[in-house]
Amino acid sequence: RWACLAPGVMATVLLFMHQNITGRLVNADKHKLRKGYGNDLDLFIISVLTAVASLTGLPWLVGATVRSMSHVRANTIFDADQPGKIKGVHEQRVTGFAVHALIIGAVLFGRAQLATLPRSVMTGLFLFSGVRLLEGVDLWARAKLLFTEFGREPPSAWKNKVPRAVVNYFTLVQLMCLASMIAVREGPLGIFFPVFIALLGPVRSWVAKRPAFAPYMGLLDA
Repeated sequence: RWACLAPGVMATVLLFMHQNITGRLVNADKHKLRKGYGNDLDLFIISVLTAVASLTGLPWLVGATVRSMSHVRANTIFDADQPGKIKGVHEQRVTGFAVHALIIGAVLFGRAQLATLPRSVMTGLFLFSGVRLLEGVDLWARAKLLFTEFGREPPSAWKNKVPRAVVNYFTLVQLMCLASMIAVREGPLGIFFPVFIALLGPVRSWVAKRPAFAPYMGLLDA
């Protein structure tokens, strides 16, 4: 029984981070959501479902990041006079229930038809959804600056407020962290992936204390 402690802790970290990341992305200030949200209640429900799933052999459930963000993007209201500026989001439950009802219906009654779809089609669909969601991600925007001429940077929260070199160095640190996580996730040490996710917090705190980054962390990592 004691041998289960370490894998249990790593699974807990993974579930917590996965749910928390999805919740923070959905409830970001830029979406200007008006209705309140309960991150603590979400985590409590996830913990109950995880306990039940663990006892019954069912798969664990966490927030689906790509699908959740795609749903938010589909309900986003953009300003017609300022392209890209978000005015708000249609906050309702109809589409969420409808999407999951269709998924359940397809799994229960359309398995034969789904089996005829090539795997490449499904992979391409998820790839397209992921690529579409890159727009608006700060890391992606700063990564593109690595290949952008000085003076031709698009408008951003850090433009003309943070030295370009500081932006690039901070981006490289994040990209190295991302590359390390991918290497661990896809390698033989994949079981330790939750540990590397948990280490991102201390790494971020260490970077925030560096003199070069400390004055600008509010803009670089809002």
